[in-house]
Amino acid sequence: MFQSGSFGEISKKIRDKMETSQPRRSDVSTSKNATPTRADVAKLARTSLATVSYVVNDGPKFVAEKTRKRVLDAIETLGYRPDPIALSLRGASSNSIGMMVPNFRGPFFADLVAEVEQRAAAQGKVVIFGSTRYIHSTEQELIRTFADHRVEAVLSIGPTKELQPADRFNGAINIFRISDDDRAMSTVEIAQRAAIREAAQHLLGHGRKRIAAIFGPTAHGVFKVRYRGWRDAMSYTTEQSKELVRRADYSYRGGHDAALELFSQKHRPDGLLVSNDTQAIGALSALNTMGLRIPEDVAVISIDSTEISPFLSPPLSSVAQPADLLAEAALELINTPDADPGTHITVPHRLNTRESCGCTSEPPDEVTEEEPLERAK
Repeated sequence: MFQSGSFGEISKKIRDKMETSQPRRSDVSTSKNATPTRADVAKLARTSLATVSYVVNDGPKFVAEKTRKRVLDAIETLGYRPDPIALSLRGASSNSIGMMVPNFRGPFFADLVAEVEQRAAAQGKVVIFGSTRYIHSTEQELIRTFADHRVEAVLSIGPTKELQPADRFNGAINIFRISDDDRAMSTVEIAQRAAIREAAQHLLGHGRKRIAAIFGPTAHGVFKVRYRGWRDAMSYTTEQSKELVRRADYSYRGGHDAALELFSQKHRPDGLLVSNDTQAIGALSALNTMGLRIPEDVAVISIDSTEISPFLSPPLSSVAQPADLLAEAALELINTPDADPGTHITVPHRLNTRESCGCTSEPPDEVTEEEPLERAK
């Protein structure tokens, strides 16, 4: 079947075997800036619209090799590109991907969307985006839209518990194919529990004795994993944990209000671990409002290490969830249709230490140092 994603290979084959008898663009009249149509291709190839469609769709009727070559030569000459959505409505693959994110405001979501879109475009794929606001009915509407467009797969960031129950694994990117009966999700993520544990231990290494934590809502599966990582590093009683942990929306307001509550206690914490950069930005604002110095009074560390982290005041220490590696692994899973549903891929993470935890700022790294990847040179 002829798909937009395979057009580059066909074009290269045509260029390598170009003959002097190739039709000239001047043989067909198109307006100066008009997008070439199938009618233009048919005229230049001296054939019918139906024949052009059979070549583009690789069927349903047979096309003689000489005629097929004339059509492909005309497509190359004109720079014609089939509309992937139009192809999908006729039952052909649209070479597209659906992607659901909670919102487009959070820095990690924005970084991840940009990386997925860039890598998909390099493969000739189109990404159809939608925001869920963590509402299951919105997820369902988006899935129906993706089904109408016959997407290859759906990437879900922060799925609701109805779509991905909390007792199932929940990664940074969750991938499923709409055609799968139970929509078993494959996942791509960092080692969440180990990352949180490493961040908490780093604060302990700075001599902090009372380390609070802000996590996301309990409805999201990743909350339990990150909470366990924090508990791994701490020796707090259950009662102390209740005093030092707050759950909040993944939003600036959520982080802000949780920090105000935590640091209004009589026994004020001297360290703060935040479960993402969005919440951390709100928390930094709250601490500044309360007149607390960072890191002198409170050492702060987060998860995500998004593009904005080094430019906050003070620069935010954070564990990197490498959006580029997450996107690369997700696309690899999509391009492996025989991969088992429920496949789990872990990509390396790295703790980027900056001034908010008490370390001297260092330039942000673009890759992690853990195996199997090597540092870029």
